[in-house]
Amino acid sequence: MKKINVGIVGIGTTGKQHLKFYLKKNSVKKVFVNEIKRIQKIKNKRLIIDRNLKKFSKIKDKKIISISNYDKDHSKFIKNYFDKNHIFVEKPMCRNFKELNEIYRLAKKNKFKNLLLANLVLREAKIFKYIKNKILNKEFGEIYYFEGDYLYGRLNKLTKGWRGMDKNYSVTLGGGIHLIDLMISFFNKSPEYVRTYSNKIATKNEKFNFSDFTQSNFFFENGAIGKITSNFACMHKHQHVLKVYGTKKTFIYDDRGARIFSKRDPFESKGYKVRKLYNGKDCLLPGFFKNLNNKKNHKKDIMREINLMSAAISSDISLKKNKKIKIKKFI
Repeated sequence: MKKINVGIVGIGTTGKQHLKFYLKKNSVKKVFVNEIKRIQKIKNKRLIIDRNLKKFSKIKDKKIISISNYDKDHSKFIKNYFDKNHIFVEKPMCRNFKELNEIYRLAKKNKFKNLLLANLVLREAKIFKYIKNKILNKEFGEIYYFEGDYLYGRLNKLTKGWRGMDKNYSVTLGGGIHLIDLMISFFNKSPEYVRTYSNKIATKNEKFNFSDFTQSNFFFENGAIGKITSNFACMHKHQHVLKVYGTKKTFIYDDRGARIFSKRDPFESKGYKVRKLYNGKDCLLPGFFKNLNNKKNHKKDIMREINLMSAAISSDISLKKNKKIKIKKFI
């Protein structure tokens, strides 16, 4: 692979992990960063301080832009850089259909030559990849119900962090989207409709202006149902709970661990050890690099991101309209 330049927007906890990955990658020529204070201790000849990424933008060769700043700005940087760069972006890559339609038009105009990947780290969880393969191989029979709970357990980040100051924050786009992504992956298709409910009991006396708990019911063409909750106010550690119900097997992952049930007997299950779901916020970057030159798959990868965002954004629209709505499908 020809050496490639990288630009990074946002050097928070996640951005620092991205930066360390890029600096270890031999195929990366230089890394351009527009922030100084948070990287003062990092000494590397390939690290370039670049205000507003002006030097980075002047490089004519195709590059990578890595976006991990505030949610509200993700789509802006995608639109500014997508025509000449591959993009790796933190979730969510956008927050409404106006932004999503613009990204879709850019991808089509670019003929899907540049790769766009969102950093949805649960895709790299070995146990979930293992279950997905079993589902695709029909070992679970027909899936009729998927249940995912995003237990955030960090209420102070809503009430005291940047999320509380955001003018349009969504716990579904900021958290539950991980489980929506897995749901679509396991069903191997997008849902047709969604109906979302919420409450704001835990933060009713706080400055946070949005729902801290949402529940979305997704409906599939074959009658299957998916239920996703984004529970940011829970008195619980940060955890992802996942249950998949098929006509032949059931999978459950929670505090008791991961196990598969193949008989209708509570004592008949096979357990699996899970030490870590995934290895760091940069776990998707190796696959991202691997696919840069695989242009045949770019359209498939990009459309996956776009239709995921359509389902997640539709969930928020359902909440605002207080009714079940049809999910727009991009092809």
